Parts: sequence; structure tokens; C-alpha cells
Amino acid sequence: MKNSLILLMMVLSLAGKGQDTWYGEIALYGGGGTNDIFRFHELVGAGSFTGTGIWTTGIDLSRIITDHFSIETGIGYAHQYYYSSPAPGIPGEDRPGNFGMISVPVTARVDFLKYLFANAGIVAGFQTGQSHADDMTGLGLTAGLGAQYRFKSDILIRVMVYGNQYALLHLMPEDYPQTLYNSGVMFGIGYRFIHLGKCNCPDDKSPRRRIF
Repeated sequence: MKNSLILLMMVLSLAGKGQDTWYGEIALYGGGGTNDIFRFHELVGAGSFTGTGIWTTGIDLSRIITDHFSIETGIGYAHQYYYSSPAPGIPGEDRPGNFGMISVPVTARVDFLKYLFANAGIVAGFQTGQSHADDMTGLGLTAGLGAQYRFKSDILIRVMVYGNQYALLHLMPEDYPQTLYNSGVMFGIGYRFIHLGKCNCPDDKSPRRRIF
């Protein structure tokens, strides 16, 4: 958790560098979906894992660069449920398990067709809790497609389908590493804000709300 917070603050400090006035969005989200624990090259005779679902929550922060392009980051948590099965021919029962993943994504977002957006980038994942699989702490990829509506009050609502591929690069490399894939739907609510620069002079289209 400490490492993820440090990484988040580094990203935000870079995003906020400089004295220019800029716009951004902040949103809380929650959702659920499916998960899968696997190897890209499965080992013959190895046990298997079956994901049984996730729930997720977090906060997103974006800096608007142009009318159609933003840089995003945030911090999220996804709780993973699964069961592990012994290798074929090996006696034993399925064992249920669960663990958490803290994620810190850094993505580029493109807005199009007025209400739609797509984003993609990298995600740092930090596993919390123990599992019967490999530790999933490492770097991966994330992508999403969604829709957002912003009211005149600058309050916004959004819905997004997404996919997160965790642990493409493990913090502790394995010879035959397992990876974790999440996909699902997230719902969010937030608002657009303005950060006033040194001149303290927003344009006529500035949001009603401001932050720092």
C-alpha cells in the first residue's frame, strides 16, 4: 500500500507541475467482473486455477490536455475470488481462496463522439494477502471503453468496460510465471474541476468547482 501511494503521488506531482491553469476530473468508482489466473504456456501435469469473480473500487484523477485528450491515474482495489484444483490424476479437492490487488494505472484517454471515450496504458499491481498461486505484484497493461455525461453543474457520471492484465512483469520473476486477468464493468461519479495557475485567471468556460 505504501509503495502504491508513493507512485501515485509521483504521478500527480508530475501532472501538476508548472504554473498554468488546467482542468481535470476526479471520480469515485465501483464495479465487478470476472478474473482468470493462468500461464501463457501452461505446464503439463500442473494444477489449475478457476476465477470466480471480483469486486472493485477506487478513485480516478485525470488532467485534461485538450478537448479530446487526457492523462489519467488513480488508485484502485480489486478483490479476487478463485478456487485451485489439483493436477489431473492427483487426489485432492478444490480449494477456494481470495486475495486483493491494489492497482495504480497511468493511461492516455481519448474522447470522441461527444460522450464516448477510450483509454489504455500501464498498470502497477500490488498483491495483498496470500494465495495458492504466484504473487501477482508487478507491471501489466490496462484498457477500457466507456461513456460519460457531464451536467451543467460539472458533476459527471460514467460507465466503462475494461480489461486489466496484471503481472506481465513480476516483481519477483518466476521460471513459468502465472498472470492475472480482470475484466468487468465500472460505474463512477465525480466532477470536473479547475486548477488555477499563477495568473489566477480562468477562461469563460471554467467549471464552477475548483481544487487546490
